[in-house]
Amino acid sequence: MLALARPATRADRTAILQLIRGHRRAQLVLDWWSLEEWLDTPTAWVVERMGQIVAFWLGVQVDSPVAWLRGAAVADGEEAIALFQQLWPHFARALAHQGAEQVVGMAYGEWLESVYQAAGFTRQTVVVTMRKNDWRIPEIPAIPVHIRRATLADIPRVAEVDRLAFEPMWWYGPTILTRAWHQVPYFIVAEEEGEIVGYAFTDLYGIHGHIVRLAVHPAHQGRAIGARLLAESLRYLIDLGAYPITLNTQIENRVSQALYRRFGFHPTGQEISIWGCSLKGQA
Repeated sequence: MLALARPATRADRTAILQLIRGHRRAQLVLDWWSLEEWLDTPTAWVVERMGQIVAFWLGVQVDSPVAWLRGAAVADGEEAIALFQQLWPHFARALAHQGAEQVVGMAYGEWLESVYQAAGFTRQTVVVTMRKNDWRIPEIPAIPVHIRRATLADIPRVAEVDRLAFEPMWWYGPTILTRAWHQVPYFIVAEEEGEIVGYAFTDLYGIHGHIVRLAVHPAHQGRAIGARLLAESLRYLIDLGAYPITLNTQIENRVSQALYRRFGFHPTGQEISIWGCSLKGQA
């Protein structure tokens, strides 16, 4: 039977959730958004066969030339590669029309890596998870930096620091940072002579603490500002009794990994590959 690729609508919400929850090949990583907010947008697509949704793909582009594949699901018994190849031209064109120059996505399973490879994606990096199983915080040198809770007025400057600290694929712009500020329990900035030079924020999942983000302006790196931000984030989580405490970093970021190891973090063995594809010429 022929399969039809079409834009997803809010009327598809229940069927999409059933697909994600009831089938083996599915992932949905929305961070501070809900699924409903992305349905009825040009970059949410489904594949339908005989009135049944058998595949779902969601691309999200926010404050960056790089779009992220945030949702992917294929019904059991369906050929994932064939369905994605049918959908890909429409999907890529929609992302390119929004100004995206590249699309990247996490692969939580081999099935999705195979789909990415077949579509011409290449592996960009690997994200590793590190875990801390104790509440020890090492001594760090005293430095003239003031750590305080972030305010909403800080977001534009925080976004500037983030853009300088990371490659475009990892940028958190004002929209994402504002969402995070409203939703996470602890969002702090580091100030030097009244200027924001770094920031960090953490989240809680039950009693599991997670350090979501830590960034320092490149001109101020190497002076223990990152260590101060990490220590303050840990104090907050430890005071709440959070256990375990985790964070993610790129496999090639040896400097960050050295800092995290000094604070008692160790790799869990969980590694997630990140795949990407250029969208140039798709519009």
